Amino acid sequence: MQKEALSFNNLVKKNTPPQAWLPSDAKTRFDDDDISGIRGYLPGHATLIEIIASRIYYVLNGCFYAEVEENFIIMALRPIGYGCRMAFFMSSVIFCFLTLTCTTNPIKQYNFSRERNPEGVLENDGSDPFEWFVYLTYLSWVISIFSSVLTYLIGRIGSKNPYRGQFCAGFPFMFCNRTSIDDENGSNFCWMIALVVWFVGLAACASIFVFTAISHTFVKRNIYFSWVLVVLLSLMAFGTLADALSLGGPTGIYVQNRAASWLASLRIVVISPIQVILTVFFLILCAPA
Repeated sequence: MQKEALSFNNLVKKNTPPQAWLPSDAKTRFDDDDISGIRGYLPGHATLIEIIASRIYYVLNGCFYAEVEENFIIMALRPIGYGCRMAFFMSSVIFCFLTLTCTTNPIKQYNFSRERNPEGVLENDGSDPFEWFVYLTYLSWVISIFSSVLTYLIGRIGSKNPYRGQFCAGFPFMFCNRTSIDDENGSNFCWMIALVVWFVGLAACASIFVFTAISHTFVKRNIYFSWVLVVLLSLMAFGTLADALSLGGPTGIYVQNRAASWLASLRIVVISPIQVILTVFFLILCAPA
């Protein structure tokens, strides 16, 4: 038994991420039996990016991981964040429908180009080097939007944990968690098709809304669309924060689906910061005079 224990400890140490990269309470997460630490919040072999993302929860909860003793900041920011995410996508859908009633459709009015031909008509000849930055900013938004939607599709369709009446999971079109739509009797193909159409449609509408806001801000320096972009960025940031506060614990994304947890952590640590930085620089450079 002693030899088996030693071999298991060696295996654990072998699969442990480099110690220098880990915070002090994460270095002993395989040996510490205290469930209030990171081992209880992210059980098993959590990846480095998930550990980094979980530190937001750790800091805002008073440097404490125990979900049973969450402070009021966590309990308030989580529903606010998911509400902001729902508002972001629903406002995009409403905007796309409202443009159908406009005489001049704002979606098709401008591209990412400010060059004009001799007749004064806007054209895209690629001579403005700043256009590449605009395209890069918009690409960061598209990646952020579709990666966010993908976490829900992976959780709802690809999760192995069946739906057992978890809080706010009975209506799978909501943006609260990633609980599987599969019940104890198996999967539901019709639900899967409906969810794919729903989430992909929302992502498409959101991408169109952001495209319109960026193009009007870039070409015409429209102050109203500039503020729209600020609001959209704020809603997106609060939604990402809600994911950061919902990674671990008994009902967290980490337990529901590991792939969704890793992708959500990637959004928290890499994708969303890049999106915020590029958008802020874009707004500064294209701010109305």
